[in-house]
Amino acid sequence: MMKSKEATLALALSLASLLPQAVVAQTPDTKQSAPAPSSTDKPATDAEREARRDQLIKEGQLIKGPAKIPFGDVAAIDLPANYAFVKEKTAAQYLEKSGGVPTGLFGIIYPLLPSTAKDDEYFQLICSFDDMGYVNDDDAGKLDADGLLKSYKEGQAEENEHRKEERLAPFYVGGWAEPPRYEKAKHQVVWAITIKDEDTANSPVVTINYNTRVLGRKGVLMLNLVTSPDYLNQNKVQTAKLLDKTAFVAGNKYEEYQPGKDKSSGLGLAGLILGGGALAAAAKLGVLGGAWKWILGMILVGKKFIILIVVAAGAAISKFFKRGKKDGDTPS
Repeated sequence: MMKSKEATLALALSLASLLPQAVVAQTPDTKQSAPAPSSTDKPATDAEREARRDQLIKEGQLIKGPAKIPFGDVAAIDLPANYAFVKEKTAAQYLEKSGGVPTGLFGIIYPLLPSTAKDDEYFQLICSFDDMGYVNDDDAGKLDADGLLKSYKEGQAEENEHRKEERLAPFYVGGWAEPPRYEKAKHQVVWAITIKDEDTANSPVVTINYNTRVLGRKGVLMLNLVTSPDYLNQNKVQTAKLLDKTAFVAGNKYEEYQPGKDKSSGLGLAGLILGGGALAAAAKLGVLGGAWKWILGMILVGKKFIILIVVAAGAAISKFFKRGKKDGDTPS
């Protein structure tokens, strides 16, 4: 079994070819954006990084804070200074290289750190919207963290049996990095799960799936944190601050939901945590039956592959986005 972080990331990259690839549509006359770095790219020089950033800024694909960033016509964020936002077109190119582009992608937020920062200090917030409909929060006081974790692990165990047949390496849900919690006044749901490549108590955590959701009238805004486990505590504080600067626009707020008129997801908070729209769609189609744990495993573990692969690409992205002379920092 793989024990080093580098080995785990190499495995994650090897899985990219096995995942369904999302297609980023381009018209023939669309100008090519600044190339996205791959995990095999040589470290960019200061001049190359500045040239790529300048090109993205010129194309309107990179915006530095402070700035108000719209998330489609449903929400917006007041992006603070020392952060930048990569818009959907370029963000999709990065994520496509990494294994998957989420539906409803708006873009990626990342911090503008000094050029001397370590790669692991960087984090990404992948911003998207799922128009699944209204999620009912009546079960907020009834969330059973132990029961939810058991469901994750049951689904993962059955999925690993399937992966064994396909000669694919297993992945294991370790536990809660942060148990599910709901801030009712802000309509924010947060939970985080640790992922391991060995099913033992002492095996190291290889990545963390840190999920944040903001409930709206027509669906759920998702800001998913991709970070090194070593910097989770530091980066989740920054994520919380960014969440508080994010809000639905008028007509899309959670409290504006009109029962009987607006679309409902049919989910409560527990359903959202256990698989969200994909699980709800399967249930509505009547395909779950006695195989719900296997399907849940596919949904959950599949998401972990994407996040692991995104983490693997993180080092290359961090090298590209490190500050240079034009950001007021001494180049590395």
